[in-house]
Amino acid sequence: MDPNLHPLFRPIQMNGTDTNSYYYERMPSVSLMAHIACYWESGSIPYMGEQEQESISVPARVLPDGCTDMLITYDAVRSVHSYAYCGNYSHPFVVPETSGISASADYTFGVRFFPGGAYVFHGLPLEGFTDMRIPLEDCWPVRLNELQERIAGTKSFEERVRVMNDYLSPLSVQTNTYENDLMKNALHRIFIDGGRMSVSELAMREVVSERQLHRKFAEWIGISPKRFSEVVRFHRVLGSIHQGHAADGVALALNHGFFDQAHLIRQFRKFYGETPMTAAKEHQQRLSDLYNNLVAPSDILRS
Repeated sequence: MDPNLHPLFRPIQMNGTDTNSYYYERMPSVSLMAHIACYWESGSIPYMGEQEQESISVPARVLPDGCTDMLITYDAVRSVHSYAYCGNYSHPFVVPETSGISASADYTFGVRFFPGGAYVFHGLPLEGFTDMRIPLEDCWPVRLNELQERIAGTKSFEERVRVMNDYLSPLSVQTNTYENDLMKNALHRIFIDGGRMSVSELAMREVVSERQLHRKFAEWIGISPKRFSEVVRFHRVLGSIHQGHAADGVALALNHGFFDQAHLIRQFRKFYGETPMTAAKEHQQRLSDLYNNLVAPSDILRS
């Protein structure tokens, strides 16, 4: 793909306000930015003595974003790591709240692949992973034992970031240059137009058949170009809400190409689970702290 696509699509995730947990994000090394959106980690904060507990007012939400993830989960009680790969989620869901304070430091470390990025590493059609979480060994091609050994020796998020940068940098499968350029150009058009371009127009501009476009999106992204465009438009709306533009629902709908406010609300519920007004109340509480910040493209490429 192309790291210059990243500033055009910055999907938002809602991390909630659970005071018993933490969430971190870091950008990958420059050599991996064409394929990886960010590294992230969420985990429980071990109980360290008497402390006042605040009520949890905003749930963490996992929102469809066109990305896929490698997940490394650590069970502190058993002192073991488990490895998984998650495809696209087609529907949002709320992450269960933690049940009080914890005596152990469990965590999940993730590699969030930019749309189309994971295909470059495992070479398997992503449509087979949609709404699925499978053991990583079922789809990852090489050197998994090496990764497991190195992760087992890490003590911090920053160490895991360094291990993953070193591990992923030399890995890639051979991809067709034409297909890579086709997907890069198609994603660029979708991002620039905010997800409003029809599939027929997208195919016409790329000089391919709609059938071929569907096939390539199934392989590289995991969902249809129409569905992916809907996801992109949803995140554009959520971005507008993040910037404080939710008061006028009619203007919000028209600015993002919806027929009317009712159309916007129906589409928004499909990917958020609640109305735009609920999202407006929740967005100030806890967004992901790095990848959701609006920064200039030059700043992203220098990270």
